[in-house]
Amino acid sequence: MDVIKPFMGIYSLVDRMKSNSKKCPHISSRLDALQRLVEFVQQKEADQLSEDVIKALEKLNTILESAKEVLTKFSTQHVMQHMMKSSDYKLEFENLNKSLTDAFVTLSGALHVHQEEKLVEQESMLAEQENKLQELETKLVKQERKLVEQENRLAEQEDIVQRVESKIAYQSTGYYCILQ
Repeated sequence: MDVIKPFMGIYSLVDRMKSNSKKCPHISSRLDALQRLVEFVQQKEADQLSEDVIKALEKLNTILESAKEVLTKFSTQHVMQHMMKSSDYKLEFENLNKSLTDAFVTLSGALHVHQEEKLVEQESMLAEQENKLQELETKLVKQERKLVEQENRLAEQEDIVQRVESKIAYQSTGYYCILQ
């Protein structure tokens, strides 16, 4: 979903609108905040986004298209019509500001929930990995004990072999002395 395109058209309309300078800075600052948020979201893969985030982006896209229509209508009107319909435009700009603010809050909230879900998922995976690590450490301790036992048995066997070799050597020396 390409939500960035409407921003460019709206920015150019806001730049052309000098007569309603009190409302345009608010719209412009809300657009800036929304655009940074959307750019952050678009860095993610589409399959990594939750359904709530996608719905919030779709809603934002609809709001941006509506904003573009309002701003286009306002920018194409003559100055005299602006004066005559100023209360209508004031209400439209207030609604536009409210819609942009609502879209920002909705998208921020959806992202927050999505990130919380990812955090819980990662914490769960970490707990599983810690359990597996604990199991492996337990197995390693058992293996080390077995190794120590085998080394002790080997040392005992080597000691026995050495004693047997000593006896054989001693006995063979004794037989050698008798034969001489």
